[in-house]
Amino acid sequence: MAKDNNKNEAEKTEKLDKTDKDKEKEKKQNEKNAKLAELAKKPKRSPLKWFKEARAEFKKVTWPTPKQVVKNTSVVLTMLAIAGISVWGLDKLLDFLFGLIIKSR
Repeated sequence: MAKDNNKNEAEKTEKLDKTDKDKEKEKKQNEKNAKLAELAKKPKRSPLKWFKEARAEFKKVTWPTPKQVVKNTSVVLTMLAIAGISVWGLDKLLDFLFGLIIKSR
């Protein structure tokens, strides 16, 4: 009789577990459906409206002066040259050191 009680309790907990899983699946499906419904509610935007809004945003941008562009470009090119020379120098140094190691064997 104790075995029957244990078996019945096990079946009940198994049913509860299944219903919990079903509830969880249903909840996820409802969330997914809600998201899809929300996306469907968003108004469609025409390309013409998009271009008008983009043009308005471009008017808000603070564009750099030609003098600032030249200065920033020179800074970038200088840093690029420094980085290139540094990598080249490190490459030559490591090449020299590895050459010494290989010759010493």
